[in-house]
Amino acid sequence: MSMNTTVEDSGLCLPDIYPDFSQAGDASGLISLFAGFLGHFNLGPFALAEVRSANIDWRENLILGTIPETYLDQYWADRSIFDSPLFLACLHACRPIPLSQIYERKRLTRRGQAIYNRAAQYGLGEGYAFPLKGRFNRPALVLVAGDFKTIDHAAFLYIEMAGMEFYHRACTLFPENGAHGTRPHQPLSQRERETLTWAAKGKTDWEIAQLLGISERTVHYHIENAKKKMMVPTRLQAVVEAIKTLEILV
Repeated sequence: MSMNTTVEDSGLCLPDIYPDFSQAGDASGLISLFAGFLGHFNLGPFALAEVRSANIDWRENLILGTIPETYLDQYWADRSIFDSPLFLACLHACRPIPLSQIYERKRLTRRGQAIYNRAAQYGLGEGYAFPLKGRFNRPALVLVAGDFKTIDHAAFLYIEMAGMEFYHRACTLFPENGAHGTRPHQPLSQRERETLTWAAKGKTDWEIAQLLGISERTVHYHIENAKKKMMVPTRLQAVVEAIKTLEILV
């Protein structure tokens, strides 16, 4: 059933079905509101994910939705987040991305293909990813699976807006995720993340300078700053700490 059938033919307009997330007092109520809204468009399953650490159980991160726990258990046990085409794409995007683009076969590594195959088995191979600005610069996104071909532009904007409000309400309901996840160091700047990402791939300061179009001295400056923020003495330790705290994904 298309959006035109479920919304327009029922006599409802988009504001009529838009959820009031402020009414949600707990996780189940919040999930139910968003699921009901997406149900008007035959969309789902869905998930909100804000990751503060990959070294803890996924339940200790802010992950809410209707994606089966068996899938999340496998995903986390395999540490798929570090190779996830979905998370990597959302780290570098500011607009919604179709999953068909993220999982384009010619772009996938063998590991990425395996991650996609498992996602597709759980009905997560088609839909959209909505990147979010996460608290404390954490990776964050809303994933909505389903067929968007019949979703018109206005409905799509409402879905995107609902995803953002879903996240904002979740942050209000679960502020402890923010308190527990506060980093002991200052967040890295974008340039510090870029230089450390290349350093993690074994590039020298000179090579990083060529890749980023900046001076070797500037590269050294940013890496030294990152070391100070991470409170570690060596370049390698800064890279390891940045990976552990998800400042960078490599």
